Amino acid sequence: MQQLVQLLVSGVAVGAVYALVGLAFIMVNEATGVVNFATGQMVAIGCFLAVTTSLQLGLPLAPAYALALAGMAFFGVAFYAVVFRPLQDRPVVTVIIGTVMIGIVIQNAALITWGSVPFRPRSPFGRQVVDVFGAALSAHALFVIAVSFLMIGLLYLFIYRTAIGARMRAVAQDRDAARLMGIGVDRMFVLTWIIAGLLTGAAGILVGPMWFADVNMGDPIALKAFAAIIIGGFSSVPGAILGGVLVGLAEMLGAAYISSAYKDGLVFLVMILFLLVRPQGIFGERIGERA
Repeated sequence: MQQLVQLLVSGVAVGAVYALVGLAFIMVNEATGVVNFATGQMVAIGCFLAVTTSLQLGLPLAPAYALALAGMAFFGVAFYAVVFRPLQDRPVVTVIIGTVMIGIVIQNAALITWGSVPFRPRSPFGRQVVDVFGAALSAHALFVIAVSFLMIGLLYLFIYRTAIGARMRAVAQDRDAARLMGIGVDRMFVLTWIIAGLLTGAAGILVGPMWFADVNMGDPIALKAFAAIIIGGFSSVPGAILGGVLVGLAEMLGAAYISSAYKDGLVFLVMILFLLVRPQGIFGERIGERA
């Protein structure tokens, strides 16, 4: 029973990270109509910025994390200015290929900058554990769950309870109509990429102490986050949360009770089953074919 509780907490923690990355996918896709396939590389950059500020510069963790997140906000703006804006009037496939190519560039730039040797980022709690009914739970895993769901809650309030959030939703619904209503579409695009940078940066910072900081770390995270939003519903915020948690639990429980060699295959098997049985996901809406 104690092992099961530990696995459940670890699964929810990893799933919360997948949910953050999944929300970054959704934010960009809803606003621009494009899937950003450099999302995984953005997660890795967020983790490495935290490594730089905390380990290499020696800053205390709170300002180190804040500086890393500020760097990811700037990175989001730069990504918009360098990649998306020049290509936004091109066919969607061109923009998608652009995100793939820039992802490769980012990955190689990270390799040149930080090298190929993995780093172990510091956790605010070290290796501290919390005893809950006899189960030794990682304090960092509990911290990841709390911070992730706090960020998700704040994002939900921002999108659905503020005027700026209403403008962002209007742009996502119909950018031409939003422009005619006097909404600054380009400003909303910039804000969307800033939020995507913050979400991926936070995911990288949180997951780093659980794993290792490596230039290739973002690829499996992005793939599983993508599976999570397919399971939950591609345009649904609750779907991203539930899908992320389900993927994290499937990964942890599958590794413990089936085989660690097949845990990734189990996740993608679940995704394929959803594509076959309910392609719109758990919270997704059935969309009719355009005339």
